[in-house]
Amino acid sequence: MGILGVSAPKAGRRALFVAASIGAIAAASPAAAQDDGAKDNDDIIVTAQFREQRLQDTPIAITAISGEDLENKALTSIADVGASAPNVNIQNSSGSQGGPTIYIRGVGQYDSNFAYEPGVGVYVDDVYHGVLNGSLFDLLDLERVEILRGPQGTLAGKNSIGGAIKLFSRTPKGDGSGYVSATYGSLNRMELRGAYDIGLSDSLALRVTGFGKRRDGYVDILDFACDQPGAVLPGDNFPTQATNSGCKIGTLGGIEAFGLRAALRFAPNDALEINLIGQITRDHSEVMPIEQTASSDPRFVVPRPYVYYGTFDSDIGWNEEPTTKSDMQSISGKIDYHFSDHLTLTSITAYEDLFSSWIGDTDGGPAGSGITRFNQPYHQFTQEVRLSGDVSDGFLEYTLGGFYFDSLGKVGARLYSAPVLSWNQDDPVSNKSKAVYAQLIVHPVEAMSVIGGIRYTDDSKTYTFVRLDPITGLPAAIVGSLNGVSGSYSGDSTDWRLGVDYRFSDELMVYANFSTGYKGGGINPRPFIPGQVVPFNSERVKAYEVGFKSDLADNMIRLNVAAFLNKYSGIILVDANGYPGGPGDPDWFPLSAVPFNAGTADIKGIEFETTIEPTEGLTFNGSLSYLDFDYKSLDPNATASGITLNYVAPYTSKWRWSFEAAYEISLANGSSITPRFYADYTSSYFTDPVNASSNFIKGRTILNANIAYASADNGWELIAGVTNIADKHYYFNAFDIISINGNNSEAVGRPREFFVTVKKNF
Repeated sequence: MGILGVSAPKAGRRALFVAASIGAIAAASPAAAQDDGAKDNDDIIVTAQFREQRLQDTPIAITAISGEDLENKALTSIADVGASAPNVNIQNSSGSQGGPTIYIRGVGQYDSNFAYEPGVGVYVDDVYHGVLNGSLFDLLDLERVEILRGPQGTLAGKNSIGGAIKLFSRTPKGDGSGYVSATYGSLNRMELRGAYDIGLSDSLALRVTGFGKRRDGYVDILDFACDQPGAVLPGDNFPTQATNSGCKIGTLGGIEAFGLRAALRFAPNDALEINLIGQITRDHSEVMPIEQTASSDPRFVVPRPYVYYGTFDSDIGWNEEPTTKSDMQSISGKIDYHFSDHLTLTSITAYEDLFSSWIGDTDGGPAGSGITRFNQPYHQFTQEVRLSGDVSDGFLEYTLGGFYFDSLGKVGARLYSAPVLSWNQDDPVSNKSKAVYAQLIVHPVEAMSVIGGIRYTDDSKTYTFVRLDPITGLPAAIVGSLNGVSGSYSGDSTDWRLGVDYRFSDELMVYANFSTGYKGGGINPRPFIPGQVVPFNSERVKAYEVGFKSDLADNMIRLNVAAFLNKYSGIILVDANGYPGGPGDPDWFPLSAVPFNAGTADIKGIEFETTIEPTEGLTFNGSLSYLDFDYKSLDPNATASGITLNYVAPYTSKWRWSFEAAYEISLANGSSITPRFYADYTSSYFTDPVNASSNFIKGRTILNANIAYASADNGWELIAGVTNIADKHYYFNAFDIISINGNNSEAVGRPREFFVTVKKNF
């Protein structure tokens, strides 16, 4: 894929071949009914408390979506799921393209550097993913998604201070079932997905799943000299690269990815079950779709939507292609051994290898004054063991467990910022964590549960700095004194939970919880002198929550409500405007982005989720949330950075709502047609702790619709849809460095797009 003449990488063609091959295997298999296993009498079964429970019986604020519903709404990533969940904000990053920003109830993390910990835990099949990089997982062949809102410090544990997102894959059944689906849409969108479930013996089953997808970019890279010839000044070295009348030399936002997963299930008897999962994904896409909204050279500010003038070249002869890469391979093993109906031992062992890279062009034009290439390999090993059971005929339920996490990453980059800053870095970051936990659930009467949980976590992290000149290999100018310098962080936390719930009737359950959460600290990853190699401390939340879950009017109306107050302290923020303290501080440097513990805040909010089925076939789903973020005190570093008490934390929207209406129309031959309309609204938010118009993201409402056909035996399905019906031009993220070099770029959302998906179930 190049700026001149964009073409599909071989990886993308392999992607489509992989998925097509799986589909061909599935097509050759005997037909069998498909069951996602996620629902029980139209209620999703969740495992948020490490035991199977109906969603309506779980005293936690959870948004749960079955695999079937994910497909019906044509959702493809956890960012899509987050759009319909109360007080959840999941966005692709803008300046740091290695990972997304994920916030729940105003708590999260927006910088993907390995020095920082995620604020929302992301789990795939109960395996913790320890960094933001690579965490925008494709929703491939899932049984369900659970979004747990509020701190999950006792069971989910490490860095789930804002909440947790858990993805659960379909497990092998050995029944010969499967499917293959194909999608075509706007911008030459092509996707193939498939799965096949194979019975190898009475006790051994294999499920193989694959996907491949590609899509053209929707922001055009234009040759500035060609598009704006009247703006070229004498002395400009902007050679014309375009060879066409449209001045187009590339695009941003294009997608090329594929993945393959194999899951093996061994269940020789009722007592033992072993699940092994191996997965690879390859994502070689274009960089984030951005528009330059401010520049050190105002000529490069976008003159119209979906246009960018950046060339990803430098004025020192170093040129790059506008591509990103996220290559991941992982393997995990889960062993469940049932000593009896009342005692189960679970062991989960996993290893993950990830390589991420992306390119940034800070000036947004052909001047070549700023470019950065990031390369970040990452490896992690996790081990969790837990013992779950009950005594006295269920009067007491318990879970005891231990967790071990060991990761090593490297923050590699080549940076150039005219006229003098240029270096290579390759910073190793090691991170270890150990935890033990316990939870007890007592049922003093049949309708009541009293829950107590505790977890102790011990964290340590080491960050070593490498700053070398890319030409000579010697310590780089200005920052060379950092070469070989190390910083370390260590900390621990005891988190706990106390809750009670009472089921007044089959229609109503109420609950109240107090819980705490902890996010580990780290070391400033972007110093310019050794004096800036300093640690920052952990942040913590104490959360109070009350709520109820109800099924009313003979199960016609489901209404779940949660209200909460979070006491948030040690808030970790990053100042992109220079080292706190200003030029009078001996450690000050104007280009450093320095993390610090900013102070305390109260976060209050309320959340509503409802499903209404007024008549057979007609369904309404909706959610509404309100959040109020209120700083109560600020550290001197925060005020020195320009933060005031009336500011709000990044990615904190006051209002969010979503709405869906679907009506299944049964046809005479037993088939059905289901039109579906859905919309989501996010109110405005800032992307930087120093709130400013340059990092202000306006509120937006996105409208979508599709119509689905299903054959009488559910063997064939067809969905035709449109997203962003109003063709709204909107931004969802910003990389505001105006105070450093006058530049600001903003990530722009997808325009209106159409698609058609055909699926064959076996």
